[in-house]
Amino acid sequence: MRIGFLGGTFNPPHNGHMNLARAWNERLQLDRFLMTPTGTPPHKQPSEVPGEQRLEMCRIAAEESDGLLEAYDFEVLRSGQKSYSVITLSALHEEYPCCGIYMVMGADMFLSLESWYDFDRLKTLATFCTMPRDGVSFEQLEAHRLHLKSVGCEGLVADLPEMVLSSSEIRRRVSEGESIHGLVPAGVEKYIYAHGLYSKQNSRKD
Repeated sequence: MRIGFLGGTFNPPHNGHMNLARAWNERLQLDRFLMTPTGTPPHKQPSEVPGEQRLEMCRIAAEESDGLLEAYDFEVLRSGQKSYSVITLSALHEEYPCCGIYMVMGADMFLSLESWYDFDRLKTLATFCTMPRDGVSFEQLEAHRLHLKSVGCEGLVADLPEMVLSSSEIRRRVSEGESIHGLVPAGVEKYIYAHGLYSKQNSRKD
């Protein structure tokens, strides 16, 4: 079984995430693709939007993905504990012992992989997949992939269209009263407004 893993705060999930998942699924021909919101991110301040709400938005997005995505609740359910990828991927291998995991990540994260918690174990748990973004070129990423391979870590660099939409842009638009129609799944848009998320007084950059 080939399992895709797309992690992040998803605050909120948006159509850029959906398009990214479709592109990687087409490239990798996955059996399952898990959208995994962090509970307590190890390298960021906790989001003001609780994990349960971010998970619910991921569930809504997954329902609108025509069977492409599934929301995976492991990190949110570990409430109060740091969401280290090595712990989550180890749990996935316990649940699916014969699976191959393909972890999709941003270019900056790919370049910093060796600094991640318990890298010696982490590198055995997945193939780490990335694409050019934010000024990081395909050639830079491919050179780093070869370096990672030399230390026993498998990677994959794909020259896919850059995801230009960001969650911070969605939050900004909501806080300033601008439309987000067509930028997030329809059900996520309804959820944001129904629950008063990202209003001006609660807006923050994370």
